[in-house]
Amino acid sequence: MQKQFISLGFRVDGRTFSVANAAGERLKIRPKTCQLLLVLMEYHQQILSKDHLLAQVWPNVVVDEQVVFQSIKEIRQLFHPHEVIKTLPTQGYQWIAPVRTKSKINITTKLAAVLATSLLLSSVIYLAIGDSQRAPATTSQAQSQLHGSVVILPTQNLIAGNDHDWVRLGFMDQLIQRLPSEGSFGVLQTDYVLEVINRAGLSLSSASLHSVNVEEQLLEAGMFSEREIQQIFTVSGAQLVVTSRLMGTPHDYQLSYKLYWPQKTMQGVIFGTETHVLLDELSVRLKRLVGSEVVLDSQYYHTDFYDEMMGRALELKLQGEYESAISLLEALTVQAPQNMTAHRVLIELLLSQSQYGQAQSLLEKSLPIAKSLNNHHELIRLRYLHALHAALDKDFTLAVSRLDKVIELAKHHRDWLYLAYSKDLKGHVAIQNAQFDTAQALYHEAKSYHQILRCPVGEATSWLNLAKLAKQRNAKTLYTESLDKARRIAQARALKNIINEINNIEK
Repeated sequence: MQKQFISLGFRVDGRTFSVANAAGERLKIRPKTCQLLLVLMEYHQQILSKDHLLAQVWPNVVVDEQVVFQSIKEIRQLFHPHEVIKTLPTQGYQWIAPVRTKSKINITTKLAAVLATSLLLSSVIYLAIGDSQRAPATTSQAQSQLHGSVVILPTQNLIAGNDHDWVRLGFMDQLIQRLPSEGSFGVLQTDYVLEVINRAGLSLSSASLHSVNVEEQLLEAGMFSEREIQQIFTVSGAQLVVTSRLMGTPHDYQLSYKLYWPQKTMQGVIFGTETHVLLDELSVRLKRLVGSEVVLDSQYYHTDFYDEMMGRALELKLQGEYESAISLLEALTVQAPQNMTAHRVLIELLLSQSQYGQAQSLLEKSLPIAKSLNNHHELIRLRYLHALHAALDKDFTLAVSRLDKVIELAKHHRDWLYLAYSKDLKGHVAIQNAQFDTAQALYHEAKSYHQILRCPVGEATSWLNLAKLAKQRNAKTLYTESLDKARRIAQARALKNIINEINNIEK
C-alpha cells in the first residue's frame, strides 16, 4: 500500500509506514501497527473483521489474534483523546474519524509562480557559468583534483504526487554511484551520509513538507540552510557538499543544484525529459569540478534507495528503533530480494542485537546474490560483516582470512572507508592474539585511509584505538599523546560520542 491519508491533522504514509502529526513531527509507531492503521483508513466506511485484518497485515504467517488487539490499542493511544476506532462485538472494527487521501495538486498550482521565478534565476546563474561547464574536459580546463571527501545530500523533490517519492534518497544514491572515489578523495556512501546528517543534529525526515507555506519556504531557502551546511562541514570534514532539488513535471524536469566548498559556492540548473539524463549530466559536471575522468557504465547502477521504505528503515536505525527497523527490513528483503543494501543493513542490525545465527544465515544467502549482481559496493560491506561475524565468534584466523579478501577488493575499488574499517578490525584481532606491534601498525594504516576522506570521526577513532592500546601496554606518554589528539579532533568537530568515550576511558 503506497497511499497517504490525512485524518484529524495526522498524516499516515503508506510508503514509509510512518505517522506525522499536524506539526509535521514523526510519531513512534511499529511498522505492523502502521500497516493495520492504513488498512482501517483505506476501508474506513467498512467494518473489518479480525480475520480480515490478520490476512491483510500478517499474510502467510500464523500469529495469535492478540496482535490485532495490541495494534488497535497502540493506534488509539496514538490518536488520543480523539475517538477513531469503533469496536463492534463479534463483527470487528471500523475507522470512524474523517479521512481524506493526500494530494499535492493544489500545492503545485499555488507554487507555479514561485517555481517560475526560481527557474528563471537558476537559468541566469547557469548561463553565467555554463560555458566553462559545457566545454570539453581537456587537461588545461580540468579543475585541480579535490582532496578530502564529497557529501551528496538528499534531493528535495517538488514534483506533485507520490510517483516521485523515491527521488529524495534515490537521486542522491544514484549520483553517489556515478562518482567513484579517487586516490585523493572519497565520495561518502548513502547510508553513511545519513549518519552524517544525524550526527549534525539535522532531520532525516521529509515528513515536515505538509503545507504550502513549508514548501514555499524550502523553495526559497533550499532543503538545508546555510547554517546546516556549515554544520555538515564541521562533523564530516567534507571538502565539497552537494545539494539538489527536482522541479517541473514528468518528462519536463528541471534539476537545480548548489555546490558548497569551504570558501565558495556554485549553482546551476539542468533541463531534461528523463531523470537518468539529468543525473548523467550532473555527474559529468561534478567530475570535471573534482578533477575526475572516470566514466561508469550506467547498467551497473543499483536502485536500492528507490524504495522509500529503505530510507525509513535507516531513520529507525539511527533513532535506535532497532526492532522496528529489523521488521521493516525483513519485509523489504522479501519484497525486493535483490536490494543488497537492505540485506546488509539488516545483517548489521542483527549483529548489533547479538542475533548471530540469523545474521550468519542471511550472510550466506546475500553474498552469492551480491556477487552475481556485480554489486561490488555491497559485496565489500557484506564480506566485511562476514569477517566481523567470525571475529565475534572468536574464530580469529577465519576473520583475518576474510578481512584480507575485503582489503583486496576495497583497494581495487578505492573504497577508503571500508579499507579503514578492515584495518581497524584486523588491529582489534591482533590485540586478541597479543600481537601489539602489529595492532599499532594496523591502527596507523586505518588512520591514513580515514585521512584521505578527512573524516574526523574515523581519525579520532583511530587515535582512540591507539590510546587504548598504549594504555594496555602501559606506554603512558603514547597514551596521553594519542588521547589528546583524539580529544582535540572530537572537540573541534563537536563529536559527542567520541568525547563521551574519552571521558569514560579517563575515569
